[in-house]
Amino acid sequence: MVTKRRFAAAILATLILVAVTASLFIVVHEADHDCIGEGCPICAVVAVCQNTLKTLSGALAVFAAIAASVCFAVILITGFNASLHNETPISLKVKLLD
Repeated sequence: MVTKRRFAAAILATLILVAVTASLFIVVHEADHDCIGEGCPICAVVAVCQNTLKTLSGALAVFAAIAASVCFAVILITGFNASLHNETPISLKVKLLD
């Protein structure tokens, strides 16, 4: 079950990467096309590609903010947990036979 999810996630990530790359190349390639005016099919395709890039860049910004928050929380929790750990003679396994 877990391998199916990982496989599906890998396929989805690959498709998103292909969509972003294709959109970028279409926008760059068709930037200086001979526009026929209103109803130009190339302008419509370029508009869809630009919309795709804007949408995915927004999602990427949200993902980056969440990842940064998680990393910050992990660093805080790790530091706080380390400060709570006190070393005692028992935890160091020191024999006090005096």
